[in-house]
This record gives sequence, structure tokens and C-alpha cells, in this order.
Amino acid sequence: MKEKLKSSLKDKDFSELLRGSGLSFFLRSGGLAAGYLLTLIIAHLFGAKGLGDYVLAITVLRLFTLLAKLGLDTTSIRFIASFASKNKWTSIFNFRRKIVFVLLFSSLTFSALMYFLAHPIADLINAKVEYIKLNAFFVLPMSFFMLHYQSLRGLKRIAEFSFFYRMSQALFTVISIVVIYQFFQDEEVPVYAYLVSLLLVSFLSFLTFKYWLNNKSSGIESAELEVLKYSQILKISIPLMFAQSVQFIMAWTDKLMLGSMTTIEDVGIYHTAFKLSMFAAVALMSVNSIASPKFAEMFAKNDMEGLKKVVHQSTKMIFWSSVPFVVVFFIFPHFLLGLFGEEFKIGVTAFIFLSCGRLISSLSGSVGNILQMTGMQSIYAKILFFGSVFNIILNLWLIPIYGINGAAIASMISVIIWNISMVLVVKNKFGFYTFYIPFISNKR
Repeated sequence: MKEKLKSSLKDKDFSELLRGSGLSFFLRSGGLAAGYLLTLIIAHLFGAKGLGDYVLAITVLRLFTLLAKLGLDTTSIRFIASFASKNKWTSIFNFRRKIVFVLLFSSLTFSALMYFLAHPIADLINAKVEYIKLNAFFVLPMSFFMLHYQSLRGLKRIAEFSFFYRMSQALFTVISIVVIYQFFQDEEVPVYAYLVSLLLVSFLSFLTFKYWLNNKSSGIESAELEVLKYSQILKISIPLMFAQSVQFIMAWTDKLMLGSMTTIEDVGIYHTAFKLSMFAAVALMSVNSIASPKFAEMFAKNDMEGLKKVVHQSTKMIFWSSVPFVVVFFIFPHFLLGLFGEEFKIGVTAFIFLSCGRLISSLSGSVGNILQMTGMQSIYAKILFFGSVFNIILNLWLIPIYGINGAAIASMISVIIWNISMVLVVKNKFGFYTFYIPFISNKR
């Protein structure tokens, strides 16, 4: 056992996965803790209704931002990682100028669209129209924030990426709430605090990316310039945008439909259960942070054996890091939700179903990222699309009957179908399964 561990640590890819994902795991855990604290503060200061209003307002902003960025943030991971591995630094600067231009135009367009559609959106999901109008002015900074932290991921600056993606917004929102609440105790405080933090992290992520790009390219002669046309970039990014849109639907449609079909309080309670269940996915997201550029790198080099090895190594790490969280969730669900207040204990059953979905994702490994980083983004988008449609149908059927528990069941079933489908696609394309089942030896 000891010799096997030493041998694994000598493996360059495994060592890089372990170091990068270990740091990301720490930062992701810190980010979830900050998100947990943020939810706890809002719940105690403003109750389930205040939390529900906040969740719906931020969800609409995220939806329009997702459409505005056109998948360019995820596209940047793929091309920046590929160019950086070949020392094509001039190509990165050229690529960046083009996506910044496109993102500026699209963000302003969707910002205006969100503002003028504020009233029908508010009526549809039972949200506050003034929140939606205010948030419409923040589509641009959020789009660029996402672009820059994903670009850091392409440069393999995992610590910086993890901080901005996992921790920064929740952390700075908590700080902003604490400060603003000293002067105003209005129910708008959480939304204002979130927007203040968004401006701050958007600026900081830009400075950080600029610093590391200049640092890595300084003093190194760039390889031959590879110029990408706008059509080439958008041909890859648009399918990714649809994939991200479907992911958004998978993650947020239950909250939006709860807002439309039940009460704001139910939205707040369900969001709390959802946030807690995310702790079971911390390992998956942490390993994905470093594994995604490695998938792209192996695929670019046509190293299929290397890809297979990294996939299996990452899946094992994800599984053994996720199981302890799920066990704790199953044993102490009432205690964990009770920390937010007695009214939140209604979400215990939903919490259990959501945690089961997280466990299935961990068993499946980084399957979605494999498809995105290996040129199969269109297939990935199709799987997510059909999964999201199925999720919406299940929510329409189950929410009127079971309320928040119905939303949780719909989410769990959709996640299972989504992950198994992608596992089978990877098997068909590359000849191996991403699943990891402990103590069962197979050659895959």
C-alpha cells in the first residue's frame, strides 16, 4: 500500500491533480462555508421570505448574464490552455481582444433586454420588479468577472480561479451586508450587498488575470501566431452557451418554478437545502478546476492513454472526498437545517434527495468537463437539453403534489439521467468508463 502511494505520487499527472485539486478543495470548502454563512445571515436577519426574494433576484441576473457571455468564458479555458501549453502567447492576446469585443456588445444588449422585460419576468416568478431593473445594470460586470476567472483556469492558476469562482462573491457579500446593515435594516440590503461585491470581484479578477498573463508570457518568445476568426470562436462557444443554459435550468429551474407555483418562503427553504447539499459536490468541483485544462491538453496532444489515466485518477479522488459529506448529511439532516431556524426543517426530505443526486455525480466523475474539453460540446449540450426538458416536466408534475420535495425528486432523477448518458458517450468515444465503484476491480 505504501509503495503504491509512493508510486502514485511520482506520477506527474496525479501529483498535479492532487496539488491543484487539494488547494481548490480547500478554497471550495471555504467558498461553501462563506455561502453557508451568507445564507445563514440572510435567513436570520430577513427570514425565509427575505432569502427567497434575494434568490429570485440574483437568479434572474445570472440567467441574463449566462446568455450574454455566449459561452465565451468556457471557450477561453480551452484555447488559453491549449495556446499556453505551446507557448503561443501572442495567440492568447489576439484571442482575448476578440472575445472582449464580442462580450461587450452582447452584455449591453442583454442588459437592456433584462431591464425592459422586468415587469413580465417579475409577474411570472413572483419576484420584485425593482430588483430585476436594478440588477439589469450589472450584466456587464458579471460577464467580465466570469470571463476572467475562467481565463485564470486556462492558465492553470487554480488558486486564483478557485478564490474568485468559489469564495469571493459570498465572502464580500457577507462583509457588505455586515457593513450596510449597521446603517440600514431594509429588506433590500442583501441585494445591494451582492451588487457591491460583484463590482469589487469583477475589478479584482481583471487585475489578477492581467498580472498572470503578463507574468507567464514575459521574457518568453512566443510561438507562431494562430489567428482564430470570430466565426471559429462562436462555432465553439455557442454550443457551450446552450450547454451552460441547460445547466442553469438544471440548477435553477426548480427555484424559479417554486417561486411561480408555491411561495417565496418555499424558495428560501429549498435554496437552503440546495446550498447544504452542495458540500457533497465540493470534491467534484475542486478536481474539475485542475482536471479540465489537463483534459484539453491531453486531447490536443492526442494522448488518449494519458486522458484515460487522468480521468480515472480524478474520479477516485472525487469519490473518496465526497462520501464523508453524504454520510454526515444522512445522519444529521434535522440538525443542519435547524441551524437556519425552525421553519427551515421543512426542507429535510428535499435535502436528502438533493444529496443523493450529488453522490451520483461524484460516482460519475468529471464526465461533463471531459465532453466540453475534447470537442464534444455539441453532444454535451444535447444531453443537457433533453435532461433539462425532462427536469421541467418532472417539476410541473411533482411540485403541485409534493412542493419542495417534488422539486428535489425532479432534480435528483434528472441528474442521474444526465450523468449516466454522458458516461455512456465517453465510453463509446474513448473506450473507457468514468465510473468509479470502490472495491470492485475492473479493467474498463
